[in-house]
Amino acid sequence: MLGGAENQVARLVGAWRALGADVEVAGHRIPDGVQVIGGHRVRTHHLRTWPRFGRIGRGLGYAFSLLGLLVVRRADFDVAYCRGLGDGVLGVALWRFFGICRWKIVAVPINARGTGDAYFLRSLPLARVWLRLLDRKVDCFNLINAETAADLDALGLRRARRTAIPNGIPILPPIVRREVAEVRRLVWTGRFEPQKGLDLLLPALAARRRAGARFRLTLWGDGAMRESLRRQVDALGIGEDVVFAGVCPAEGVRDALRDADAFVLPSRYEGMSNSALEAMEAGLPVLCTRCGGIDKEIENGAGWTCAPDDGGSLDSALEEMFSSPASDWLARGRRARELVEAHYAIDGVAVRNLAMIASVVNETGSA
Repeated sequence: MLGGAENQVARLVGAWRALGADVEVAGHRIPDGVQVIGGHRVRTHHLRTWPRFGRIGRGLGYAFSLLGLLVVRRADFDVAYCRGLGDGVLGVALWRFFGICRWKIVAVPINARGTGDAYFLRSLPLARVWLRLLDRKVDCFNLINAETAADLDALGLRRARRTAIPNGIPILPPIVRREVAEVRRLVWTGRFEPQKGLDLLLPALAARRRAGARFRLTLWGDGAMRESLRRQVDALGIGEDVVFAGVCPAEGVRDALRDADAFVLPSRYEGMSNSALEAMEAGLPVLCTRCGGIDKEIENGAGWTCAPDDGGSLDSALEEMFSSPASDWLARGRRARELVEAHYAIDGVAVRNLAMIASVVNETGSA
């Protein structure tokens, strides 16, 4: 199951190829060869790691595998677009420091707060050395989440320019919604991990159930917390109200969203949730936490928001949601669709990214 960052890269790569850009993709979870991405054949490169030697081995393996690619292809590209502040951006910055490549670097932090990008960088051996390297060698940080600006400042990453181009999503014909089910149909898609806050959502929903709310929550996904969440559901006595539906294939996501009345996203921290964008594109109102990403749009009439990692705030948001009439749910869903159409269509997002990348490539300055 691909995460949000991988899905967003796939969408961007397909859109960039449609616009005529020459794009290749490299990563440790990507096979060597040619893959079809967004309807286009794209050359891909597998970067090997050395997992037997722990974290340091994985990093060194990645760096030297990247070095092999650079030796052969360093003259073929102008820019490295790095999703996340992880091994990819560290490896390119390292070999750029040694003069082995002169690619410009665009880096996209994918999570604010929690155990996201800033946490990872601080946890590195010789973290200060790596942070100084990134500050010198990254040319642009694109912030999909407003709160990552504070993270970069705290890390001392202040030299590079910053842009704020959001994630994007394909816009399909709208789903016509004329009614909301009497037993409200809630849906969530993603990975069962502590970050996602489902362990907070379940007791809050149980409290709403005791207060008279009627709902059915469908959870699509898999992950390390699946069994503990099942046990929590049983202990709360809401087994008849919660469905663990398994992994939803990419082609089935929209059908899963079609059969829902609202999307819930109780994350402790986020970047810009692709799952929420998919729900908004499908015309669903969204209940989410204020993590600095898509919540800025949700507060513009597209759903309900609450504080992250705060069960009381989540309960209050759920109370407001369940007490709202069906007409309000439908109106917020229409507003969600309008916002996605206006700001998050993948074609427009891809054009903005290409313009930003071109301006970075054309900038003069030391490599």
